[in-house]
Amino acid sequence: MAKPLITIVTVVYNAKLTLEAAIKSVLSQKRDLFEYWIVDGGSTDGTVDIIRKYEMHLGGWISEPDKGIFDAMNKGIDRAVGEWMYFLGADDILCDGILEKISSYLKGDLAVVYGNVLLNNNYIMRSKIGMRCLLENRLHHQSAFYNRRLFNNFRYNQKFDICADYELTLRIYLSKDKHLYIPYNVAVFASGGKSDILTSKDINEIRGIYLQKPILNSLMSFIINSYYSYFRTKMFIKNLLRLK
Repeated sequence: MAKPLITIVTVVYNAKLTLEAAIKSVLSQKRDLFEYWIVDGGSTDGTVDIIRKYEMHLGGWISEPDKGIFDAMNKGIDRAVGEWMYFLGADDILCDGILEKISSYLKGDLAVVYGNVLLNNNYIMRSKIGMRCLLENRLHHQSAFYNRRLFNNFRYNQKFDICADYELTLRIYLSKDKHLYIPYNVAVFASGGKSDILTSKDINEIRGIYLQKPILNSLMSFIINSYYSYFRTKMFIKNLLRLK
């Protein structure tokens, strides 16, 4: 049997209310393009029953305790046989026909191919790899198809509680690997997750990933702190205006 072009991995823990919609959105895609793995963290709410309902359509699934989302994502990577990796959240939905639309763009010389995500099925969030990656993660993983070769010598670092996917974005940007943006909506992304909340701890984690030189680190510390101070002030004012 030929290798699938794409391995899709969904990491889940106690998400029985949303997982089935995510699964259906994957299984509605062109079937010869992908394999689908579900990595469950030992759910106790009936999530496993939903997985079993669809297991004949899966490349495989596991249910066992993990050390967090990035540990679970690494387990999916370890089991993947596709040429490209895609990670779909348990409360996210793939857009109709997106795998067939994007498949012709998945070429071996590219590190990542990415598009847009829809926030709560409404607001379009465009991903971008560029200089602003030094300040924030501009690549939403729900929008991105990663070349499997990126993971030959890389796994998500579990010490970065929220920002481990940002480390991969930085690696791609700093390495000057080829990447391609395509103007398609890839997935519907549900807001309100842990990664929506930026704290000083997150900023410190980001800062320490690759900025090892003291002078550069001090400069970036100033830029990052100024940027997020502006960001938090802007969000505060927006929320205040909504209350009026």
